[in-house]
Amino acid sequence: MGYAVEHGIKLLAFDIDGTLYPKSAMTRRLVSASLLHLPFAIRYNSMRQKMRADTGYSVPPERDLSSFQARQAAIMGMDAECFRRKEETVFRKPWDKSFSTIKPFPGVRDALQRAKDEGFVLAALSDFPLLHKLEALGVSDLFDFKVSAEDYGALKPSASPFMRMLDDLGFLPNEALYTGDSRSKDIDGAKNAGMHTALISDSMKTYDNADIIFKNWDEFSRVVL
Repeated sequence: MGYAVEHGIKLLAFDIDGTLYPKSAMTRRLVSASLLHLPFAIRYNSMRQKMRADTGYSVPPERDLSSFQARQAAIMGMDAECFRRKEETVFRKPWDKSFSTIKPFPGVRDALQRAKDEGFVLAALSDFPLLHKLEALGVSDLFDFKVSAEDYGALKPSASPFMRMLDDLGFLPNEALYTGDSRSKDIDGAKNAGMHTALISDSMKTYDNADIIFKNWDEFSRVVL
């Protein structure tokens, strides 16, 4: 009997980038897009760090993506519509094209299929836009729910995106396990919302906020399911 059954978990929620596929693949694509528009990319990254530090703490989350983008624009000193067009041109369109070739970690499809077969609800909650990543990874059909934290007006580790996802799906925090690769964004964020947590990590160093630490998706299946 795995951790999920032992703890009465019904919802398995997952980060995408660095969790379902290697983080190095994401980094290469982000750097490639950023180099073509370096001044904007540097300002954009600084703005995101500020948003991540503030939202949910000193600043309340926004209600939706449009409001979230308006706040980002204000921090960068840009008109909201101009910001949206620039973000679409610099990041979203190039990302969607470049991420069409990403490959999942070995065992991802098998682990998610087994979870689905065993009756768990599967959800994806990503910091970055979803684009068509799940389709490229060949697992989109297995997910019951897919959303970006941006759609909820905040970034991890704010508890707000996690809690709104739970509300949308009708689950309590103690009925959900969130799996991610970032200690600060994924694990701390999910714990802020009262969820169970699983960390994928090569180092296997202990981390108090992670209920489970696993190194590959075969191990996830053995330990969690």
